[in-house]
Amino acid sequence: MRGETAARLAVHDSGHRGAAAFEPAFGQLYDDVRQLGFDALIYDYTPVPRSLEGELITPSLLRTRNVPDDMVSLWCQSGYYQVDPVQIHALDSCAPFTWSYCRPENTSLRRVLNEQHRPVSHYMQNHNMRCGVTVPLHLPKGGFVTVTAIHTGLDTDNEIETVLARIGLLAHTFQEHVFPLFDEAWYHCRHVHLSPREQECLAWSAEGLTAKEIARKLHRSLATVNLHLNNAARKLGASNRVQAVVRAMHYRLL
Repeated sequence: MRGETAARLAVHDSGHRGAAAFEPAFGQLYDDVRQLGFDALIYDYTPVPRSLEGELITPSLLRTRNVPDDMVSLWCQSGYYQVDPVQIHALDSCAPFTWSYCRPENTSLRRVLNEQHRPVSHYMQNHNMRCGVTVPLHLPKGGFVTVTAIHTGLDTDNEIETVLARIGLLAHTFQEHVFPLFDEAWYHCRHVHLSPREQECLAWSAEGLTAKEIARKLHRSLATVNLHLNNAARKLGASNRVQAVVRAMHYRLL
């Protein structure tokens, strides 16, 4: 069953002003892509697209229109996003591209599609979302967006090619308009979560302060500071504090 799922997010942000401001613009984008013959629309944003291990990071912002009711939860909670061949190809691309699960050999999917992508491929075909266009947008400070317009027709590959440039222009224009409307919470990578005190201690460590110096600056005991630094390193998968700082910077936690 399909529904209007624009209010859904990968994060709980429905009460934020950014979400309310974003909605009208996203609704207009959906109307625009429908006029070009598409039936569904997906927008996602992640401030840090890959983990240090190379795995795709689940978006902090996800908006959809006219997709199956379970799609958001599958992509954001069941690991489908990490094995989505369209997203994998998009991250290594700069230009809009077409994709098709019916005839992948004729589209960009021929370069990436393999056995590990079978859950996504089956899902998309079973729900009649067999082809479409994706526009990758590499943003300032390392953020990443994809805008994906989906066509449910069977023999529409050639038709999609004719509107590729127009979809690309729509996506870039939309992103330029909505970027200033982003809620502050959307800029935070959710791959790793540090407490405010852990971040503070690690930030001072990045400035070159020792644990003793951090303890004096924060008016906390040395044992407490060491606990925060060790917890941060553990969460980041770091073997020492220097590595913890490097990893925290990758995830934009400092």
